[in-house]
Amino acid sequence: MKPRGLVVAGLLAVLMGDTAQSQKFDILVQDRAIVQRCSTQGLPRSIAVGMPGGFSYVFDPVACRLAFVWFGGFLDFRPEATGRGGGRLPILGTKRSVGTAESPLRIGAADQEPMTIEFDGYRREVATGIPTFQFRVDGVPIEQRVLSFGRDQVTVELSFASVGDAPRFYCLDPKATTGIAVSDGVQVVRPGVIEIPAEESWAQIRLSLPHTAETFARQQPTTNGRLLYAIHCMACHTLDGGKRIGPSFNELWSGPRVVTRNGRSEEVVADEAYIRESILKPQAAIVQGYEKANQMIDITQTLDVEQIDALVKFLVSLRLEDGK
Repeated sequence: MKPRGLVVAGLLAVLMGDTAQSQKFDILVQDRAIVQRCSTQGLPRSIAVGMPGGFSYVFDPVACRLAFVWFGGFLDFRPEATGRGGGRLPILGTKRSVGTAESPLRIGAADQEPMTIEFDGYRREVATGIPTFQFRVDGVPIEQRVLSFGRDQVTVELSFASVGDAPRFYCLDPKATTGIAVSDGVQVVRPGVIEIPAEESWAQIRLSLPHTAETFARQQPTTNGRLLYAIHCMACHTLDGGKRIGPSFNELWSGPRVVTRNGRSEEVVADEAYIRESILKPQAAIVQGYEKANQMIDITQTLDVEQIDALVKFLVSLRLEDGK
C-alpha cells in the first residue's frame, strides 16, 4: 500500500534516468501536511511531518521533542518500497539542528530533568492536516505545534491545558541558533533557557537558524489561500479574536481600523488594498496597540506573487462569509 502523496512516475521515470527514478519514490507534499511514522537519521522511532512549501521536521515521540528540521523535499520512500520494510527513510534535504535538549520541557526548575514523559498522540487540523502533538511532562498536559515562516526560521508553539503552580522551562543549545524571540509573557532567563510563567497557557518560541546555501528542487509550492494562512499567519493572527502577537482577523471587518502611519494616527478601511499592503509592507500602517510587537518577516522572501494573491483572496473571502 503506497503512502499518501507517493509519486510514481512509471515508465517515464525509467526513460529519464536516475533523477526521475529517485523522484519516483518521493513522498510529495501538496496542499495538506503529511504525517509519516518511520525511522529517520539517528531515530528509530520518528514521526516525520512534511508541510506544504518545503518545510519538514521530525518529532521524537519518546522524548516528546522537536528533533531536527530540513527545507526542500520530504521523504524518499525507496527503502520501504523496494526492501523488506523497517528501513530508514532518507530525508530530501539537509538535516538541520534546532539545538533542542534531550528533554527540552521541564516543570518547576530549568535544571531538573523530567521524571516522566508520556506521549498521548496527535490531532490534525481538518482543513490543512497540520498536526498538534499531545504529551505530558511530569503529569502536565502539553500540546506542541511546529511551523516555519521562511527558510532558516522555525517556530515552536506550546499550549497548556490549564495554568499551574510552577513555571515551565524550554531548554536548547543557543549555539544552534542565530536568534531566539518569544511571545509576550515569556522570557529568555539565560542563554538556552526560556521560562514560561505558571500563569501563561500559551507560548511561542521563534528560532532563527544559521544560513545555509543548501537548496532542494523537489517541492510544489501551494496556492491554497486557507492553507497559506494556516502555515504563515495563524500563529500570530487568529480568525476568532483569540490573543496572539498580532491583531486578529476577526476584527478586520468590524469597522475602520486605527493605525499609526508615518508617526501619525489614521483610520483605514479594511479592503483588498489595505490587506495587500499589510502583507507586503507590514510596518507601513501598524494597528494601534501593536507598536511594540515583534516585526513581521518579509513574506516576499517566502511566498511568490501567485501565493500572495491567493492569501489576499482568502482574507478578502472572510468578509464575504461575514456578509459585509
